[in-house]
Amino acid sequence: MGPLEILVVECPGDRLKSEIILTLTSAVDNGTLRIIDVTFIHKDAMGRVDSYELAELQEHELAAYDAVDEVRGLLSVRDIARIAERVSPDASAILMVIEHAWTTRLEQAIRCADARIIVHERIPPEIATAALNYRFPPQSF
Repeated sequence: MGPLEILVVECPGDRLKSEIILTLTSAVDNGTLRIIDVTFIHKDAMGRVDSYELAELQEHELAAYDAVDEVRGLLSVRDIARIAERVSPDASAILMVIEHAWTTRLEQAIRCADARIIVHERIPPEIATAALNYRFPPQSF
C-alpha cells in the first residue's frame, strides 16, 4: 500500500460540484488514486454541522461515488469534528483518506532494483505555488 493522506475539499453550498467528483473518479479509474475512506460534512450558515457517510446516502446519490474502493472507518469522530471546525459556514466538504496508488508500483520497482528512497517530503502548496510563479529579475550586463 502506498502513502495515505487526508484530503478535504470544501465547496460553497450544500453539494459538491460534479467536476470534483468526475475528476476523482477519473483518477481512481486510471489507477493513480484509491479512496480508502470518505465522510461528508455540511455546515449551515449558523455554524451547525452535519456529517454523514456513504451508507447514509440515497441510492441515486451513491452512483457518483462508485470510485470509493471501500470504506474502512479510518476517520474518527474526533478527526471529523476537528476538520469540521475549519469548514466555512454555508459550505460542504468531502473528507477522504486517499492512497497514491501509483506509488505502489514505484515501490515495487525500487525494491526490485535494490534501491531505496532517501528523501520524500511534501512541499506545502503555498510554497510550491510561490516558487513556480517567481520571476527572476532581468540581469544587466
